[in-house]
Amino acid sequence: MIILGIQLGHNATIALLKEGKIIRAVSQEKFDNIKNSSRFPEEAIKWALKDSQTYPEQIDYIAICGETIYPHQIVLTEESSQGTSLTIKEYLKFYLSCKYTDLYWKYINFKNKKLTKKARLYLTQLLARVLNLDNEEITKKMIFIKHHYCHAYSAYYSSPDRKVPALILTLDGSGDYSCATVNIYDGKEGIKRIASTNWIYSPGYVYSNVTKFLGMKPLEHEYKVMGLAPYAKERIAKEVCDRVFKPLLWLERDGLTFRSKIPTNRLIVYLKQNLCGIRFDVIAGALQMWLEELVLQWVKNAISVTGIRNLYFGGGVFMNVKLNKRIMELPEVEHCFFMPSCGDESNSFGACYAVYKQKTGAEPLPLENLYLGPEYTNEEIKYYLINKLNPEKYHVEYYEDIEKKVAELLANFQIVARFKGRAEWGARALGNRSILGNPSDLKTFYEINDVIKQRDFWMPFAPSILDEDEEKYIKNLKKVKAPYMILAFDSTELAQRDLKAALHQADKTLRPQIVYKEQNPDYWRLIKYFKDITGIGGVLNTSLNLHGYPLVATLDQLFFTLENSKLKYVAVGNFLIYKK
Repeated sequence: MIILGIQLGHNATIALLKEGKIIRAVSQEKFDNIKNSSRFPEEAIKWALKDSQTYPEQIDYIAICGETIYPHQIVLTEESSQGTSLTIKEYLKFYLSCKYTDLYWKYINFKNKKLTKKARLYLTQLLARVLNLDNEEITKKMIFIKHHYCHAYSAYYSSPDRKVPALILTLDGSGDYSCATVNIYDGKEGIKRIASTNWIYSPGYVYSNVTKFLGMKPLEHEYKVMGLAPYAKERIAKEVCDRVFKPLLWLERDGLTFRSKIPTNRLIVYLKQNLCGIRFDVIAGALQMWLEELVLQWVKNAISVTGIRNLYFGGGVFMNVKLNKRIMELPEVEHCFFMPSCGDESNSFGACYAVYKQKTGAEPLPLENLYLGPEYTNEEIKYYLINKLNPEKYHVEYYEDIEKKVAELLANFQIVARFKGRAEWGARALGNRSILGNPSDLKTFYEINDVIKQRDFWMPFAPSILDEDEEKYIKNLKKVKAPYMILAFDSTELAQRDLKAALHQADKTLRPQIVYKEQNPDYWRLIKYFKDITGIGGVLNTSLNLHGYPLVATLDQLFFTLENSKLKYVAVGNFLIYKK
């Protein structure tokens, strides 16, 4: 059975499942170079089918993430949106002018149903054109999966260590009128929802609105707020947390659902009234403190109500690695798994898993790794370099063992970009599309930050650590596996010496990628060479991209980054390129 999963709108992404296993996954941003691209993922679909040698006629089902979709999610380019733009403008004009009344909500629900009906028609027609199938075939193949069921299925079935019974929690901004769900799975029938919070009472929206209030991009820069939070003085942050955030949104008496006194997607006036004049680091610290306390209580309540201590987490709020650290450390939690890159991009996985389970009754296979995107052979790279590279500006050398050469450069405190193998799916660079550095001196941090990444001064980088050295560098009392940079840990004294440039400078935590030989043998070998030279079992790893652009996936994006930064060395395949 072959299933194509499609996430529309924010972080448009596709996944291709074959015989129960995700074999390809990629976001549209990898092709149009627009971070978190919302354009219809036509290029992503075509790439996945071509790369996996799958014909459109072979697709059994098309799993669409979400039941409520809108015409503006079915847009290829700005120019092709003419057929839907009037409807969108009319809808937004109404939406922004209304009060929050019962009549308003009834009208919005009615309007959403009308828009969804029209959007599904657009989607059928567009998929028929993209896949070269007729409308009737597309209609038969399409199945719509509720947004938070997508999050729940992706969280549970991506895990290599599934336990029964399972408690599955999802939390994000909103999707299909929900922002949070509590689910259980007993190993027999499908995942069962036992609690759901209406989207207007969303902790995720509170975090996003504060991100906007601080002058950053909501749905993109929440990680910056989290990174800033440890710099706040705890006493002052607690006062703001107790005065501003706790009265705003709380847990209901059932302990499993949230409630707020103001619809959380309309908080700007409240934030201006209560946060103006407060230092930006204090606001970030208070917000993070509130989120951690609120969600930790929610998790403990869910465990108490269900008696289940095996937990799985999905939804964009769990991209917050500081929160995940606190959850992992709860004594009530016996086992936990956080979906890697668990924002809406992961919903394409969950939709595939849900349809596969529904249609076959069988259990989908877990993720082996996240290297699911485009790759290039050395022959393709050589052809590209001959035709695209300016020999007066760049020098190229071929190395049979490029990993050893890169390790030598890193040991000499050179910054090296690495582009090899399949591109990582998701928001984290996991070695195949990474900028690497020697983590033992803060000069590496400043060099990457100032001349290449141009990130905010408070943002930390992350380490890639050999599996054999994990215990030397991180305090992982529950022995949770951490290959995907979705968890933070306290660092050891040795880590604070060896990996100082890859730690959070305020609280000395780290967000590691533990590198396993079976998942990425070439990258593992590179770090091993580096260890043989320096005695350090990890390297500094940050995403290969310019600030504001997505993690690169293609050769064109790689050289766009090289041309527009002060990167000197790039290891692409087995070729080392450096600027003259």
